[in-house]
Amino acid sequence: MNNLLLREKIADSKRIPSLPRQAQQLLQAFNNQDLDYGDLARIISRQPTIAVRLVALANSAWAAPAVPVNSLERACINLGFKVVRSVSIGLALISPFNTWACPAFDIRRFWMSSKLVADASALLASAMPDQPQQAFLQVLYTGGLMHNLGLICLADLMPEETNQALSNLASQPQLTVNQALENTLQTNYCEVGGLFAEIWGLPDDLTAIIKFHRSTDYPENHAELIALISDAAMLVSTLFSDQPELPITLATKKLGIKDTDHQEILENLQPLFLQTNELAKALF
Repeated sequence: MNNLLLREKIADSKRIPSLPRQAQQLLQAFNNQDLDYGDLARIISRQPTIAVRLVALANSAWAAPAVPVNSLERACINLGFKVVRSVSIGLALISPFNTWACPAFDIRRFWMSSKLVADASALLASAMPDQPQQAFLQVLYTGGLMHNLGLICLADLMPEETNQALSNLASQPQLTVNQALENTLQTNYCEVGGLFAEIWGLPDDLTAIIKFHRSTDYPENHAELIALISDAAMLVSTLFSDQPELPITLATKKLGIKDTDHQEILENLQPLFLQTNELAKALF
């Protein structure tokens, strides 16, 4: 679907959520390389809903604390920076969307995919011969957390059509999510996510990741970021199958990442998948 038709179709829904202010603040905060746990707790404390969820998570059976966690800073320390970032940004981004009318949309799987793609992209970047700078890695991880933004947008704004598309996957497992969406809606979550990223005024690098990570034709100025997220998304997709296998097409070969590296990363992701699944159960 061309961009103008897509904009018109989404505009017809009469409700385009704004980028939550809390998400803007968190995205900015997590880009600060000097952020410590005290600063992190102060920033998150401005978002009471997220703060409560983090303290509850730190006290959950999943976290299994030796003693009760009774402060946000202690919760952040116990959970660790990556978990706090994944949970905080994830909760902030999903907050304006209502997916109740799309029962086939699985919020638990959606969040798991977001976190695992972020983690997988970081593992892939660590296998590059030339190690990226920290600023690059920050954008990469955030891009992983936001890569499937368009799917929750569709589940909210076009719930019946999206529900039909996602339901079709059960009887047609050979389809990808985007293929199922295109068959029903003539668009996919990358196009819709890219459009929302543009409407929300997200930085060009994050917008490019969201819009092009499932495409073979993407802008060269963000090629490394997109290639890493593209392969991370393919690796994570295999984890949701009964027998994970290494995908055949791997864009990051161009970045010097070897097949043996990919295989090792896939193997490392399998226990992480189980841990993330338990984390998602504790959250949702």
